[in-house]
Parts: sequence; C-alpha cells; structure tokens
Amino acid sequence: MKCNLIIKKSLKQFRFWIFLPCVLLCIACSVQNQVNRDDYKVIPKNFSGSFFDRLDTLQVQYSDKIFTTSFMKQISNIDNIQYSKPIQIHIKDTELFLSYEDIHAKHYVLKFYGKRYKNKFVFYTNYQTVSFPIIFITKEMTRYSIYLPNEKEIVFEEHNVNEGMLLIFGAGNSHKSDNKFKLLPNE
Repeated sequence: MKCNLIIKKSLKQFRFWIFLPCVLLCIACSVQNQVNRDDYKVIPKNFSGSFFDRLDTLQVQYSDKIFTTSFMKQISNIDNIQYSKPIQIHIKDTELFLSYEDIHAKHYVLKFYGKRYKNKFVFYTNYQTVSFPIIFITKEMTRYSIYLPNEKEIVFEEHNVNEGMLLIFGAGNSHKSDNKFKLLPNE
C-alpha cells in the first residue's frame, strides 16, 4: 500500500517536470513582439498603384566590397533595374502584377498568384518541402504579405522559414523584414 502511494506521488512529480519544460519551450519559441495590423486598410479587389524602389548599400566588415540590394532585386533576381522609373503594382482578385523596366528600357511584368485575407494579400515565391516520413523532412518557404497602412503607403512584409528534421532531432530558423514604400498619387 505504501509503495503504491510512493509510486503515485513520484509519477505526479515526473509529469510536472516533463510538462514544465514543454511549456517553457513553447513560450520561448513564440513571437513576442507582434505588430497589430488590425487597423490597416483592406486592399480593394482591383488595386493599382505605383512606387519607387530604394537601392540600399550593404558593406561587408573587413572587406572593401560594396553590395547593393532592393526589394525588386530580391524578388526578380535582376541586377539592372531602372530605379528612376516607378514600379507599377496591380492586384486583381487573386493575381498580383509587378511591372518595371531595366536600364536597357526592357519592360518586365512579374505575375504571382496569392490569396486575400482580412486586410492583406499573401503570395509565395518559394515553397519547397522534401519529405521521407519519420527519417528526414525539410521545408523552405518565402512568403510576402502586402498591407496598406493608409492611402499613401504600401508595405511588403517578407517572411522566410527554413526548417528540418532528422529522426527525432529538429532545427529551423525564420526571419521577417518589411519594405515600406510611399505610393505615388494617381495621375
């Protein structure tokens, strides 16, 4: 009888010490500082606008090399974008069109399919999953969300996720960045 009570007591303590680390891990892995975007405008069914892309300069520590990056450079993988001309954006139902020119006056149009949510338009440029169940799983994803904070601004939020699992061991990373642009007045 005494042995049975000791076993029950130790099982309760064991469950507590297993449950506590699980709760702490879930809290530690969650996003802590989310931005409230409930008051952003709803993107109309047929939205059109234009904006100028920014060319940002990146310097590498301990190197003389200088690199440049921009939103359109990331999304299109083209280096010779004409930054003196505006980027045109058109959203029609579930389709997004981004049109721009390069330095040789060649016109490009990128077409993406996405989904509308409450006050954003979401599309993916990369979504890869490799799976050998139980043994090996990897996932790579690049998601863009478009928001309209007001009538004069547009925000492209880039969210990258890389995850993997080998047997019972898993790891991953993710990062998020915003590209905020001023919309040009309609002519």
